[in-house]
Amino acid sequence: MRLTTAMLADAAQVQGGKLFVLGGGYDTISARSLPVVHRNLTLAMVAEIEPEERHRELEIVITLVDEDGHGLDVEARGKLRVGAPPNLPPGATSIVPIVSPFHNIQFAEAKGYAFVVSFEDEEIARVRFRVVQVS
Repeated sequence: MRLTTAMLADAAQVQGGKLFVLGGGYDTISARSLPVVHRNLTLAMVAEIEPEERHRELEIVITLVDEDGHGLDVEARGKLRVGAPPNLPPGATSIVPIVSPFHNIQFAEAKGYAFVVSFEDEEIARVRFRVVQVS
């Protein structure tokens, strides 16, 4: 599996095999004061699944780290099982949209952060963003 797309969004959902994103593709969260609680933050992704990865459980782990690599005790784990549509040519990959919402994340400091996406204990994406304090 590899991710062809990974972005932060205010909200996202999957319907009919399509990814619908609201307020996506940003890299900065502005806060008037710190610490700040961000109520809704969604990681919207599109995965490309190889033929040999179909018909088995694929475990994805998402962790939140700061710019120093320290974990923030925010984690999502999920298992994905992908079949092959009958009209898919032999050897073709499958495209699968994935959404992982996070709620009420507290950011104590203005600095860089990243969601690290891992598949089978290997990092496949790092979605970086920053929290800045504004007056």
